[in-house]
Amino acid sequence: MRVLYILGCNEGPSKRYRVFNHIEALKAAGHHAEWIWDIHPERLDSEYISSFSIVINFRGGYNERSGQLFNFVKSFGIPLVYDVDDLVFDASAVDQIDVYRRMTPAEQQEYLSGIRSISRAMKSAEYHTTSTSFLASYIERYTGKDAWVIPFGLNDRQVEIAALTNPPCDSPRFIGYLSGTKTHQKDFAEAAPAVARILKEYDDVYLKVVGFLDTETLLPGLEDKIVKVDLLNWEDLVLETASLWINLAPFEIDSLFCHAKSQLKFVEAALSRVPTIASPVPSFAESITSGLNGILARTEAEWHQALSTLLDNHDLHEQMSREAHRAALSRFSPQAIGHRLVEVYQDIIQQHEVKRSVSAPKDRHGLRKVGGLSITWIIPQPFEASGGHRNIFRAIRYLGEFGHTCKVHILPDNHRFSNGAEVAEFITLEFFNLYADVILGVEDIGNCDILVSTFWTTAYVSKDNSEKAALQVYFLQDFEPMFYPMGTEYVRAMASYDFGFHFITSGPWPLKMLAATVGEKEGDFFRFPIDRQIYYPDVIGHGSRMKVAFFARPHMPRRCYPLGVAALALVKKIHPDVEIVFYGDKGEAYSDVPFEFTNLGMTETIEELGDLYRTSTVGLCFSTTNPSLVPFEMMACGCPVVDLSANGNVVNYDNADNAVLVDPTPEAIAAGICSVLEDEDLRQRLSANGIELAAQFPTEVEMAKLIEGYMKSALDKKRISPSLHSQTIVKPMI
Repeated sequence: MRVLYILGCNEGPSKRYRVFNHIEALKAAGHHAEWIWDIHPERLDSEYISSFSIVINFRGGYNERSGQLFNFVKSFGIPLVYDVDDLVFDASAVDQIDVYRRMTPAEQQEYLSGIRSISRAMKSAEYHTTSTSFLASYIERYTGKDAWVIPFGLNDRQVEIAALTNPPCDSPRFIGYLSGTKTHQKDFAEAAPAVARILKEYDDVYLKVVGFLDTETLLPGLEDKIVKVDLLNWEDLVLETASLWINLAPFEIDSLFCHAKSQLKFVEAALSRVPTIASPVPSFAESITSGLNGILARTEAEWHQALSTLLDNHDLHEQMSREAHRAALSRFSPQAIGHRLVEVYQDIIQQHEVKRSVSAPKDRHGLRKVGGLSITWIIPQPFEASGGHRNIFRAIRYLGEFGHTCKVHILPDNHRFSNGAEVAEFITLEFFNLYADVILGVEDIGNCDILVSTFWTTAYVSKDNSEKAALQVYFLQDFEPMFYPMGTEYVRAMASYDFGFHFITSGPWPLKMLAATVGEKEGDFFRFPIDRQIYYPDVIGHGSRMKVAFFARPHMPRRCYPLGVAALALVKKIHPDVEIVFYGDKGEAYSDVPFEFTNLGMTETIEELGDLYRTSTVGLCFSTTNPSLVPFEMMACGCPVVDLSANGNVVNYDNADNAVLVDPTPEAIAAGICSVLEDEDLRQRLSANGIELAAQFPTEVEMAKLIEGYMKSALDKKRISPSLHSQTIVKPMI
C-alpha cells in the first residue's frame, strides 16, 4: 500500500501527530508513505499521483488550486480521504468555541471563512478519518459519508525519550497544565477554583503552565505559586511533562467543540508515567477508567478531591501512573497506531473498489440481480454555470454513492465535444466528478432499471428506448413549453408530458402546471438543496450603503432582463446612491445599460455569490416559469427577494409574506425594490422570513435520498402493476 498525505495546514502541532507520526507508523508496518505540501509541483503529475493507493488531505482548505488537485486525484480512481482532528468545519457550531466569542467582528468573519473553506474541502472528499468517535459520528451526520477513527498516536522518539526520564521529585511537586495555544481560558476555568485551593493548602505544590494562560485573571494573588514555561517542541515537551506530579485536562464541559477534543493530553502525560485528572468529555471518558489509570472530575468538589487524593496517597499515585503508562502504550504506541492505519486505509480502499465497480451479476435481461439499481440518464449537453445541470449532477453523484450504478448519455446540440471523455472532464472541472460512465450520444442505450429524461428533447429518446427500462422517470425542473413561442418546440415539449413517464419535479410549481395544462398527473417533487456552508446569514453587518443584486441573464427570455433594467433605471433616479450589481452572465452581455452599475459578470466561485447576497440590501431575480435556486440562496443569506407575481409564483415562496411579489411593470418592480430600501422594518421582516423558509430546504444528501425514495417507490409500483406501462398514448395537441 502506498499512502500520500497532502498537507494544507501548517499551523499548530497537529501535523506532527496526524501526518508525520502516521508516516513513521506506516513505514514501520511495511508500507510506503510520504507527504507533500498542497502547492508541490508534483501534485498534478500523472505518473506521481497515480502511483498511490490512497491520498489523505490533512485539514487543508478549499480553493481553486486544491479543487483542481482533488479532481485530479479522483480522475485516477484513487480514494480521497479528508482527515480532521477538531470541530473546525461546521460554521453553525462556532458559538461553542470560547476563542471565537472573544474575537472582534472582523476576526470572526475571517475565522468563519476558514471554517467554510475546510467544510468545502471535507465535502469534496469521499471518505473521512478523524481522531475521536464523537467527531466521527458528527462528521457522518454532517456530510452523509463514512468516517473512521484513527487516534492521535505517539512516535518512536517520544517513547525513547520517555523511557529515559526519571520519576518526579517529591518536593516541590508540580501540577501541570499543558495549555499550548491561547484558546483554553474557559477550559482551565473548570478546574481553577480547586487548583487555587490546593495551591494555598499545600506549601510544596506549584502549578506549572506550558504555553499560554491568563493566570493573573484565573488565579489572582498566586503568582508566586505558578511557574510558566514557553511553548515547547514535541521532544522537549516529553521531558517537561515527566517533571509533573499530576497532569490537568479540564474542558468546558457543555461545549460541543470540547466534546470533539482528543485524549492527547492524557496520552502524552501517560507516556511519561504522569496521571491525569480530566473533565469527562467523550474521548477522556473512553480512555480513563476513573480511579484506575486517571480520574474524571466535573465539579469543583470533585476536582479538589481528585487533586488531594493524588497528592496525599503516594501508593495510589504510583499505581495510577503505571496503569496510565500501560494504557498509553497498548492503544497509542507507534505499533498500535500503525496497525489501525493499515486496517482503516485498506478498508477504505476496498470499499472504494466496490463503489467504483460497475459490474454485477446480471439476469438474462441484463439487469442487476442484487445490490443497487442501474439508472441511465439522458441529459442535454452541459454548459458553464448551468444550475439545471448542477441539480442533475448532484442527484447522479449521490445516487452513485448510495450504491446505484448511474450511466449518463449526453444528447449533443453542437460539436463542442468529440467524445464522452471530453464531456466527463468538462463536468468534473465545471461541476464535480460524477463517478459514472459518460457517453456522448444516444445511439446505444442499454438495458437498465430506470431510464431518466431530463429535458423534453431527451424524453423522445427515452420513448424510443422504452422497452429497455422497467421504469421511465421524467426529471422535470421547469415547465419547458414556456421556453418557446407557440410553434414546433412548444407543442413537442407539451406532447412529451403525455408519454406516461413518472414525474419527479424540482419544486411544486411544475406539478401544478402539469395538472393545469395536461390533466392530473402522478408525480413527486423535491425542494432545491441549499449549501449552508456557502449561503448563510450575515454575522457582522455590511455597512450603510444600499445595494441591489440583479440576477441578469440577457439571453434567457424568461429572466425578463429588459424589464429589470427598466425598473432599476427608475430606482436609480429615486435613489442615485444605491449600488446596483449585475451578475449571472458574461460581463460583455451587459450593454446599453442607461445608468451606472457594478458588472460582476460570472463569478469565479460560488462562494462569491454567498458574499454578494450577504452584502446586498435587495435581491432581484425573475423567472416567469419555475424559479431557480437563486432566490432561495439569497434568502438563506438574509437578503430580501423581489420577484414577479406571475403564473402562481407565490406557491414557490409558500406565501406572500416571504418575498415582495410585484406586477410585471417597471413601475411596480421599482416600487417593490424601493419599499425594501426605504422600510427598515419591512427589510428585517423579509430577511427573517426568508432565512426561516430557506432553513426548511434540504441538504444535497437529503434531496438525493428523497429522489432515491421516489424512484424506488415508483419502480415497485410499476413492477406490481406492469400493465400501467404496457401502452403509450400521445394525445393530440389542440
